[in-house]
Amino acid sequence: MAGLSGRAWRWAVVTVVAALLVGIPAAVAARPGDARADPQQLRDLVAASADRPWTGYAEARAALGLPRIAQLSDVTTLLSGVTRMRGWYAAPDRARYDVLSPVGERDRYVTPDGQAVWDYGAELLTVVARDPQVRLPRPEDLLPPELARRLLSGTAATDPATELPARRVAGVDAAGVRVTVADPGTTVGALDIWADPETGLPVAVEVRAKGVADPLITTAFGELDQGPPDPAALTPRRGPGAGATRSPTSDLFGVLGRGDGRSLPDTLAGRDRETPERGFPALGQYGTTVGQLIAVPLPPELAGTLLAGIGRAGAGRTLPVDGQASALETPLLTLAVIRSEDGARAWALAGLVPPATIDSGATDLLAGGRS
Repeated sequence: MAGLSGRAWRWAVVTVVAALLVGIPAAVAARPGDARADPQQLRDLVAASADRPWTGYAEARAALGLPRIAQLSDVTTLLSGVTRMRGWYAAPDRARYDVLSPVGERDRYVTPDGQAVWDYGAELLTVVARDPQVRLPRPEDLLPPELARRLLSGTAATDPATELPARRVAGVDAAGVRVTVADPGTTVGALDIWADPETGLPVAVEVRAKGVADPLITTAFGELDQGPPDPAALTPRRGPGAGATRSPTSDLFGVLGRGDGRSLPDTLAGRDRETPERGFPALGQYGTTVGQLIAVPLPPELAGTLLAGIGRAGAGRTLPVDGQASALETPLLTLAVIRSEDGARAWALAGLVPPATIDSGATDLLAGGRS
């Protein structure tokens, strides 16, 4: 890992929040609607909506208020700004997502054989063999259907589902459901979802933290056409004279995850480690709910750079552990960088969990595993 460039190291930080954030958006203004649906039935329809095709434009907004730290600039942008996207979705393995910005766009194609990324600025098409399931957060994770399904999959079947006032979103008379998260081990308080009561396709989502009145993450379609997208839009293409390359993974988490995972213990903060994904032994997932912890070993020198950056910003909380450890905390997400006293081992640890859980996980990391 010592050969990673400064740019790559900056992206390495983003990997820490990969699994947790898998969607963090914002709501485009919506008008009241008249749709009604049984809350539990609507929740089930949303969870089963992965086969519903669509084409549309959406905006996502996150307001976690992370401080400005040079090494964490990508995370700050993602969690404290607006993301504008256009998507064509035929199936989980056939889709295209464009991220729009004032200086251009970046397109990701998902195909049965893998992925392809077209970067307009670099005029480069990259064909990707495989990314891990636990990966960097991507713009498509902020789209209403992806965010709703991912977060719902981490809630308990017994979490209460109650009706919300209907909204008209992107031409859809959408029924609303609030899923209140009962798990005391997560900072997520409730998921508010508006969806087409006939198809279950989510059109707007708001994520609420416990003890915070306003939603911290919102996302909504501004334009939407339900039905199969134009097949031509799903075919990866590059501009005339543009370059092309191949990569085993497009994700820095994939690079880090191929490393040595022996420093990851079997349990963290009372959560059992899930079986590692084949080919990525150094990606640690602990638990299966929205209160999941993600841990990944870091190169010690990278950990030192991040700890120094957090210290200079005066934004981190020093963890009460034997070693060096600082955490950036928001009402939803906590992200910690931890390094052993001898400097030989280091990790990133993150979750939608209370600070005490991060402290406990950090203690377990320092005590467990082998150097």
